[in-house]
Amino acid sequence: MTMSELRGKEGADTKPTARATTTVARRFAVARWLRYVLPAALLLLLLAAGLLAYRAWPPEQKASVAVTPQLASVKTFEERFGLRVTLVAVTASGGIVDIRFKVLDADKAQGTLQDDKNMPILNVEGSTITPMMRDTAIQDQDLEVGKVYYILYSNPRGMVKPGTPVSVAIGDLVLEPIVAQ
Repeated sequence: MTMSELRGKEGADTKPTARATTTVARRFAVARWLRYVLPAALLLLLLAAGLLAYRAWPPEQKASVAVTPQLASVKTFEERFGLRVTLVAVTASGGIVDIRFKVLDADKAQGTLQDDKNMPILNVEGSTITPMMRDTAIQDQDLEVGKVYYILYSNPRGMVKPGTPVSVAIGDLVLEPIVAQ
């Protein structure tokens, strides 16, 4: 009930009662409180729902079928993928791992690197490291036999140091460990 409604009921010259004034003041206080608290509560509720949805969402890199990687010799790796790993090196003050590979068979190498599932990953002490570059950085190139290409990987927590054995894995094959420089 507003002040003007109270005046209309009680008469133009009379003042509202203390009880009516207190009721009106309470309503205004509740309305003012709801104006700030209700949007904040809704925002917190939406953030909590978003966090739960994010945590429940399955990661994209989850394999539908668990594949047990097989350790491959350099020769087997080269014959299957048409690539020879020539260098594993730690660069950028230890923040990046640089993998260099030479193309031995352009068709096999292109076929391997055209498939996102076959982008080389690094296995280091039971952990895997994926490339920093976007997947199409190498896919967009016409690979040439004899030419050396590179893929950059982040080096989380400095896992790879010079002297660390690193295995390069493509699909279900893992190359014998190579000592990082």
